[in-house]
Amino acid sequence: MGEAEKRTEKGKSMVATFKQCARYLNPLFKFCRKKVLPDDIHQALLVVVECCMKRDYLAAMDHYNMENNEDVNG
Repeated sequence: MGEAEKRTEKGKSMVATFKQCARYLNPLFKFCRKKVLPDDIHQALLVVVECCMKRDYLAAMDHYNMENNEDVNG
């Protein structure tokens, strides 16, 4: 993405989304580096990755959303 494109509203939104994703992924990467990923996160991540490997991105998103809803709802 060029500098001129980054200055547009769409570009600013894309950059902000990218930075937010990077911030949200940092704790996951720390768990992985330390090799202390909790089992529930490990299992959920495996399901999402398996869906992505099959190129079934909608199913991956559905599994991701189900896991997030369970975390929020308890």
